Amino acid sequence: MARWMVPLLLAGLLGSGATLAQESPATPPEPPKEPASAELAQFLARTPVTLMDWGMLRLERDLSYAARSLSLDRGRDGPAKVGAHYRFGDRRVVAYLSLATPAKSRTEVQCRELFAAVKEQLLTGTPGAEWYLRRLFNSDIRRDANTPEPFGSLVLDMVLLEVTLRPPASEAFDAGAGRIACAGRLDATTAYIVPPPAPPATQTPPVKSAG
Repeated sequence: MARWMVPLLLAGLLGSGATLAQESPATPPEPPKEPASAELAQFLARTPVTLMDWGMLRLERDLSYAARSLSLDRGRDGPAKVGAHYRFGDRRVVAYLSLATPAKSRTEVQCRELFAAVKEQLLTGTPGAEWYLRRLFNSDIRRDANTPEPFGSLVLDMVLLEVTLRPPASEAFDAGAGRIACAGRLDATTAYIVPPPAPPATQTPPVKSAG
């Protein structure tokens, strides 16, 4: 349920004089009778969380907070979509933010401005991008002699912030501009424009010989 609906729901209940007992289902639910899966519990307990997992989770958390701070969670065409994923092709972590934007605002300038705003929000209160990412992707209590150096510089090069301005659902079938994406490191002064994905290659059927 959307958060804005909760006050309306409560107001309706209070105004009508309804009580929780009156709204209870005919057959109340019962607590679980069987233990949860032992196989699942053992698997989760023995599978370690890596520094990559840890850093990406923290980065996604901070990006979600940045989106809320910039009021991107209350967009007219829907909230921003945020997350982080590992790109195997070039071994980079991509922190992404995708926002439904009307056609007139889907410009390279607008994309770069949003990139700068999100980046600034992420780094607020920190000495800089390298320090910030080193804290995200490192352990506060454990030191490893095999840590690659310079660690902060390497992590700074590994992480990219990508902003996408996508058409809203109301423009899904319009012939106007498509999505625009821009990206860059967290120490970049501006973002570069991400080229659109290449269309899938078509396979030409082999030509049969006359013989």
